[in-house]
Amino acid sequence: MATLLLLVIYSAFISLGLPDSVLGTAWPVMHGELHASVSSLAIVNVCVSLCTVFSSIFAQKAMRKFGTYAVTAFSIVLTFTALFFISRVNSIYLLILFALPLGLGGGAIDTALNDYVARNYSPAQMNFLHAFWGLGTIIAPILLSRLLASGGSWRSAYVILSAIQTVIFIIVLLSKKLWKKDGSPYDEKKEKAYSIAELLRVPGALPSCLAFTFYAFEGVTISWIASYLVFGKEISASDAASMTSMVYLGITAGRIITGFIANRVKESIMIRTSQAFILLALLVLMMTESHVLLYAIIFIMGFSFGPIYPAMVHQSVTCFDTKYSAGIIGLQMSFAYIGGMIITPFFGILSDIFSLSFFPYYMLLLLALNFICTTLKNRRTRKTSF
Repeated sequence: MATLLLLVIYSAFISLGLPDSVLGTAWPVMHGELHASVSSLAIVNVCVSLCTVFSSIFAQKAMRKFGTYAVTAFSIVLTFTALFFISRVNSIYLLILFALPLGLGGGAIDTALNDYVARNYSPAQMNFLHAFWGLGTIIAPILLSRLLASGGSWRSAYVILSAIQTVIFIIVLLSKKLWKKDGSPYDEKKEKAYSIAELLRVPGALPSCLAFTFYAFEGVTISWIASYLVFGKEISASDAASMTSMVYLGITAGRIITGFIANRVKESIMIRTSQAFILLALLVLMMTESHVLLYAIIFIMGFSFGPIYPAMVHQSVTCFDTKYSAGIIGLQMSFAYIGGMIITPFFGILSDIFSLSFFPYYMLLLLALNFICTTLKNRRTRKTSF
């Protein structure tokens, strides 16, 4: 029963990844039809991110009142409904309106399922969970590119993604009895929902949340590595796009492969090892001009990003009392989204001042801050760190 439920949860996490990558991929053809500027994508992303932060923070209250199953199911309803209506919009204003439920649904399901898996399953399953998110982010652009190449429309892609989400919703709906399995270590409906102030007063909670903020180095890489390669390394745009795909491939591969050893390796060691490989990759990136080596280095960076996020999430139930975990995980998700919303575009401002060649130095700064925050969290929760 537990394995069957886990498969349902994995499918639900695919639904979280599907919308994450399709908007940016479709925007070059979308913005013309919507009579919007290319830069207006940033406004849409900020609105979605704000809704995601809001729902991540308040997800614990919804979980306490309705349960993880209900929050998950309703979140998927929000996303498949939003995706369908986005396929029908004819202006940027309607796009923003219907994109808001994507943020609300994404933040709630992210918090709910991360908390559920962290409480009930092993670190390995947490890695596999986030690998399925990666699978969702890979499926959507491939689907869109195939449709566009065959003369189809981005609108068709959104309809198909909405249909996939609907199927996932039906799967979750039919799994209701699995969520009430015997032996579950807690009943989230009976637990207190803690305020933000109460959660941040828990020893180690604040540095833990800030570590997620500075994990923005993943988003910075995804958003800016291609520009850095083109303007900093003078690589062709097509080669840079191909190299950028190595980030997604590396992240997904990293989460799958490390999932097989996650139960035998301490989370703190997994995080430290990944940070060390990112450091090494950045140093090589700064020095090399070889295309072959760049492919390898960017893949290694993505591979090293992979285990960090799920390991930090799972530490929330090993480092903190379980009564706080849902609230702290919700805060961690919101801090992560805030980091992505601020830190990623902020590099654009810095690149105008220092040039895009500043990319690896910016990454080193974020990596150092992430290292400091994870170290402080480990010390304040009496977990081994080095």
